Amino acid sequence: MAVRKPIYWDGSAIRSMTAAQILAIKKRCVYLFGGSDRSVNLSYDAGNTGANIRRMLDTRDTASAEVVGGGSFPTPASVNDAGASTTYDYIALSQTDGSPSDPADTNNIAFPLYQENTNVFRAMTKDDMYDTFINDAIDLLIDGNDRDGTYRISTEASTLANHTKVNANPIFIDQRFNATAVHGDATSGTTVSQEILPLSSVDQPVTIQNYYLWRTDQGTSYGVPSIQLPLQTNTDEDLVTYSTANFDTLLKSLLFHSASARTSYRIVYDIEGSGVDAATISDNVSTPQTRGDAMVDTTLDGNVIVRDQDGADTYRSQRLPTGSPEVETTYTLKIYRK
Repeated sequence: MAVRKPIYWDGSAIRSMTAAQILAIKKRCVYLFGGSDRSVNLSYDAGNTGANIRRMLDTRDTASAEVVGGGSFPTPASVNDAGASTTYDYIALSQTDGSPSDPADTNNIAFPLYQENTNVFRAMTKDDMYDTFINDAIDLLIDGNDRDGTYRISTEASTLANHTKVNANPIFIDQRFNATAVHGDATSGTTVSQEILPLSSVDQPVTIQNYYLWRTDQGTSYGVPSIQLPLQTNTDEDLVTYSTANFDTLLKSLLFHSASARTSYRIVYDIEGSGVDAATISDNVSTPQTRGDAMVDTTLDGNVIVRDQDGADTYRSQRLPTGSPEVETTYTLKIYRK
C-alpha cells in the first residue's frame, strides 16, 4: 500500500498525475458524497428514540408549591432548579445506507495504472486507492467545514444558504419559565403582590430557541471539481481511459465503504455536552469537529415571592423563577473518524 501517481493520456503522451490533479480527485470524492445517496446519514426520528446518537435534555426551573394560610402570608419553599425537563432524541444515525460493500478487483484491472519504473505500468491495489485518494477525502469531509453531504445544526428555521433542511420539526428546543407572561419579570429577591395565584401548573414554559438539522448541498465545498481521468487496463490488456461515470462509480464505492465500515475511517456523528449534562466522545481516532450552532439549555438564575390574597382569610404565597438566563448545558453535534 502506498500513495501512487496514476497515469493518464494527455493526447500525445502518457503522463503521471501531479499533486494538484490528485487533489482534484479527492475533492471530487467530497462532491460525490453530497449526491442523492451516501452511506452515512442523519435523519429525524419522529418517535424521539434516535439510534446511535446521544440524547439531549432541556431543563426548566419550576415554581415552588403554593402555600395557603389564614390571616397571614406563609413562606413558600424554594423554586425547583431544573425541576422540569424534556428529552430530545430526534436525531438518528445510519451508517450502512445503500448496503455499501468493499469493491472487488477482478483480474487486477479495476483500478488505475501507475508507472512503476521506466518500462512497467502496474495497476494500483485497493489499498493504494485508499492511501492515494480516499483517506484524505474522508479527512476533508470531517474537518468541521460545510462539506457536501454532511450535516449541521442551525437556528435558521426556513432558509440556510447551500443547505437542505432534514425535517421541518426542531431537533432541540430551549425553553424557560415564562417569567414575562406569569409575573411581568418581577425583580429577583423581592416580594410582590399580584392577583395571579393559583397557577395552572408549576411548569410554565416558553420557547426561547429552536434548533434544526440541515444537510450541506452538493457542490458547496468545491463546486463540481473537474478531474483528469486516469488510464486502466481492460481485459484485452489495452490501456484505456475511464469514462467519467465509471470512475465516479469506483470512487463512490470505495468512499462509501470506507465511511461505513472501514476501520479508523468510519464517519460518525454524536452529541457532546458541557456543563450539567456533560458527555465526551471517547471512540474517536480523529479530533471531533463541531458541525453548526451549539444548542444551549438555559434556565433562570433568581426567584421572586408572589403573594395573592383571596377574600378576607385566604393568603396565598408561591416562589416563582425570575432573573437572568444561565446556561445549564451546551450541546454540540460532532463529526469524526472512528
